[in-house]
Amino acid sequence: MTIVHTDKLVRDYLRRLERAAAPLAPSRRAELVAEIREHIDDALLTAGAADEVAVRNVLERLGPPEEIAAAAGPSQRRSGRLELAAMIALAVPFVGWLVGVVLVAASRAWTGREKVVGIAICLVPVFIAGLGFVAVGAESSAEVGVPVGTAPGTLPEEHGGGGDGGLGPIELVVVLGTFLGGPLGAVYLGSRLRRTAAAGELASA
Repeated sequence: MTIVHTDKLVRDYLRRLERAAAPLAPSRRAELVAEIREHIDDALLTAGAADEVAVRNVLERLGPPEEIAAAAGPSQRRSGRLELAAMIALAVPFVGWLVGVVLVAASRAWTGREKVVGIAICLVPVFIAGLGFVAVGAESSAEVGVPVGTAPGTLPEEHGGGGDGGLGPIELVVVLGTFLGGPLGAVYLGSRLRRTAAAGELASA
C-alpha cells in the first residue's frame, strides 16, 4: 500500500506541475517535469526512505507545482527595490502602512493571493481597534445609577471613575497589534519572495 500510495503522490504532483506549465513550450515543459522528477528521486535516495512521510516532506520542500512552473516561465516574478521599499514601509506604523499597501499592490513580484494575505495581516490592528472601541462604547453605555450631583468626569470607583489609568487588556492588544501587524505582514511577503526565488533556482538548475 505504501509504495502504491507514495507513487500516486508523486504522479499527482507531477501532473499538477505539467498542467501549471502548460503555457511553456512543450520541450521546456517536458524538461521541467523530468528535472523535478529527478530531483524527487535524488532527494528520496538521500533521505534513505521512500515511505509516505518522506515523499510528503520532499514535496513540501519543493513547494506548490504552480510556483515552480511560474518561476520557470519567461514572466518569472523578480523582486527589486519596489518590493524592498514596500516591506520597509509596512514596518512603519500608520503612514508607513498606507505607503506599503500601495507599493505592494503595484508590485508584480507577489501573486494576488499573496498581496491579499499580506495586506490583511497589516490591517488586523485596524479591526482590533474597531472592536476595542465598540467594546468600550458598550461598556460606557451600560453604566447606570450615577449619583445625582456627581461632577462630570468624576465617577465613583464602582462606576469606573476610580481606576488607576493603566491600559486594560483591550488597549494592550490594540497597541501590540498596531506595532506588530506591519512587520508581520512584511515578514510574510518577504518569505513568499524567498520561496519563489528558490523555486526559480530549482527550475533553472
